[in-house]
Amino acid sequence: MLLRPIAKGRAWGGATFVQWGKFAKPQAGALPIGESWELADLQLSTPGGSSEIETGIYAGQTLHDAIHHDQRSIMGRAQLSPVGRFPLLVKFLDTAEHLSVQVHPSEALSQADATCQLKNESWMVLHAQPGARIWRGIRAGVAREQFHETLRRGGDIIPYLIEIKVRAGDCIHLPSGLCHALGEGITVAEIQTPSDTTFRVFDWNRNDSTRPLHIDQALASMLFGNEQQLDSIPVVNALDMPPVLTREFRTTLLLNTRDYRMERLEALQDAALPVVTHQRPSCWIVLAGGVAISEPQRVEAGAWRTLLVPAAAEGMTAHFKKGSCVLRISVPDPMDRWIA
Repeated sequence: MLLRPIAKGRAWGGATFVQWGKFAKPQAGALPIGESWELADLQLSTPGGSSEIETGIYAGQTLHDAIHHDQRSIMGRAQLSPVGRFPLLVKFLDTAEHLSVQVHPSEALSQADATCQLKNESWMVLHAQPGARIWRGIRAGVAREQFHETLRRGGDIIPYLIEIKVRAGDCIHLPSGLCHALGEGITVAEIQTPSDTTFRVFDWNRNDSTRPLHIDQALASMLFGNEQQLDSIPVVNALDMPPVLTREFRTTLLLNTRDYRMERLEALQDAALPVVTHQRPSCWIVLAGGVAISEPQRVEAGAWRTLLVPAAAEGMTAHFKKGSCVLRISVPDPMDRWIA
């Protein structure tokens, strides 16, 4: 299934998606496009929260409707989210300015409040200007009370955050509860659990009434000190990770979490690859070149497009052009979650 991207205007958005040809240039006065939602199946209360399918028997329908009609073929053994939606939200983000310093609901808060959905996410850096940086986690020795007091009196919390310079290929995992911010001049692919719940802690003094802060909720979720377990989730780079090499492909495992597995596939020559689904769906984000999947109907995706490969696609054939690069995100089945 080729999915139609959804443009999201953001105060911090850049011009990359227009340059890629994904979207037309926003009209005068409109927000720049900061996010391209590539695969989405959020609840009806989220405007523009469900992807439209461009190809096949479900062309013109939303992903949610397709799953409703044929859950077994699409999901296989994989489970839907607790609210009956596809268990991933996949995006591109492009920043001309810093994103807010933020945190997502902790597991404890999400269990206590059904409106606060857990949000574990990961960034794969596709482009970073020289000196580009992110912030991930609270420095050792900073206590919750100290952080709160600085916020209350309008002090500067940025020195409390761990700053990391990033480059293309970096893979950053951000579990719920971990304070973070994406800096300016960066384009990422973002993989996350299907939640649009974000608690802003600091918004770089934008003073935008449409972007309120959520100090109490953020502090109720935010992790400090050893709770963050930062040593167990280091930032890795795809070019430094040991690949699995064959004559036709270089495959690199970037992440393997309870919620998703992320791999980078690079075609070393024109190649055909049998599709193996293990009875669960996967999302293929084409980062370079092009991929086509045949049988029964040929579906093609060029650079910066996204395919959903249903569980029932087992045995089909994917055709890669030389130099094509794909980020493949696999959905776990219940046994995988239990083992992880």
